Amino acid sequence: MAGIAHSTCVLPDGATLAYEVLGSTHLGNALPLVLVCGMAMARADWVRLSTTWAQSRPVLVYDHRGIGDSTSPPGTNGTDEFTMETLARDLFCLIGHLEWEEVAILGFSMGGVVVQEMLVLPYHPTNPTALPFRPTHVILACTRSEVLRDPKLGLQTIPDAPRKPPTNAERYENIRRTIETTVDPSWIKAHGKNLDFMIQRVMSGSPRSLHIIGRQKKALQLFDFAALLERLPPDLPVLVIHGEADQIIPFECSKAILQRIPGARFVEIGPEPGKLPTLTFGHNFTLYFPVSIWDAVVNNFLQASSGPPLSPIDPTA
Repeated sequence: MAGIAHSTCVLPDGATLAYEVLGSTHLGNALPLVLVCGMAMARADWVRLSTTWAQSRPVLVYDHRGIGDSTSPPGTNGTDEFTMETLARDLFCLIGHLEWEEVAILGFSMGGVVVQEMLVLPYHPTNPTALPFRPTHVILACTRSEVLRDPKLGLQTIPDAPRKPPTNAERYENIRRTIETTVDPSWIKAHGKNLDFMIQRVMSGSPRSLHIIGRQKKALQLFDFAALLERLPPDLPVLVIHGEADQIIPFECSKAILQRIPGARFVEIGPEPGKLPTLTFGHNFTLYFPVSIWDAVVNNFLQASSGPPLSPIDPTA
């Protein structure tokens, strides 16, 4: 959404977050929903679902620091401190900036890691920080609670800021490879004709620095908060969504989240509204199933009152 009108939140270190509140006419009448981007995402990538959810509630979309219309601290050229905790405290500051007292939060992929990191800030071992707002519902989509250890990868080298912009052909190829990893072969076989449209939309949208994406990737290999998740309130409803065809984050990671977070449960499967028809979907869950299905899943969950912890559901049971 580069070039689209947006608001700006200035962070304590001088970095800025670009954000939009969609469905703002519902402020004060419906629970706001905060959407937290995954790695390499910009806020425009939520458009398929955010515009639908904004018909009934306020929806906050924003760019992580250094991505899209957001910036790194002045004079750092992308060399500032950059960890999952940094991004979690950015989110903490943004919601505080809006002065919302209660929010629902949906974190996708890296965004789910950011959300979990923010939720455990009150239990931080050296810098505990109370949240000035109450998360009433949390949705963790296609994410994880611990570092994925792959000895073949090691710590990824962070690309230097390019001296000259990549060519359109280079950008096209980079974007194509990225999109293809977020779906599965069956999706590509059925929808491959839509790939070019998706690539062109990303190319014409918000700028996404390979240097910042490299920093996001490295930060995703260094976080460590799993032991704190059991301290989350048992009456905080947490909905876990994960597809068996996810090629980026193994489906088994959802089980670890269910075991660690007291109020977590897995999305239900079935033909009824508010349930998914199947778990056969890839990492980018937004591209699978009609929007109406995701709308029902999220709205049914958000309409449930906070209360006693829901019984965890084993997705493979």
